[in-house]
Amino acid sequence: MTTIKFFKKAMVGTAAVATIFALAGCGKQSASSSDTSSSSTSSSVRSSESKASKAYRTANKLIQNHDYEGAYEQLSQLNDHNAQTEALADDLQSYMDAQKAYENGDYDGAKNNLKSQKSTSPAMRNAYADLQSKVSSAQGSTSSKTSSSTNSKQTNKQSSSTSSATQQSSSAANQAASDATSDNVVQQFANKMGFSGSQGYQIMPTGKTGNVYKFEVRQNNSDNTVANLIGIYQYNSQTGAVTKIA
Repeated sequence: MTTIKFFKKAMVGTAAVATIFALAGCGKQSASSSDTSSSSTSSSVRSSESKASKAYRTANKLIQNHDYEGAYEQLSQLNDHNAQTEALADDLQSYMDAQKAYENGDYDGAKNNLKSQKSTSPAMRNAYADLQSKVSSAQGSTSSKTSSSTNSKQTNKQSSSTSSATQQSSSAANQAASDATSDNVVQQFANKMGFSGSQGYQIMPTGKTGNVYKFEVRQNNSDNTVANLIGIYQYNSQTGAVTKIA
């Protein structure tokens, strides 16, 4: 009877020890699983940050080489952005919009797209500065051309007005001289000089002072398309004297 009781106690003790070891094993496995999960999460975060940083560096190199579309494409392929990559992607989009506006002659639109830079990228800052300089230069050139064109138009208009007024004045003077010159005087001058109408001569009175008349003489070419200037003469109808003055 005593032996049986001892055996039962021994069995109970052995079972207790086994239970303790089993619990310890579970605890170790749980801790190991937790460590593995934590390590996996940490590795995933590091991997994500590494991809974003790598894309940011690559994009900056492409910007330095003026490959802005390539830089933007590099950043757009990222699944997990950080603040730097998001800001740089926005800057690249604004820059490309500004460049397109500049190429199309929309300098105000280009300037508006370059107003602010979100990223701290030195390469992007240099690109912005270069394009802003081009836009400002183009605006100045356009303004200068517009001003010059306006001044030129005004000058041409004034010149045209002056020329028109001169022509009108000259025409009026010629008309007055023609009215004051009788056909007989013109005929006398033509006969004296041998300027026959049948030979294509044209005699135009351009002035009169007393008995002295001024005539412009032209002669048509063979097909009557051009009247070439022969000369300008002064004719004294009283004495019959003729002087060629031009």
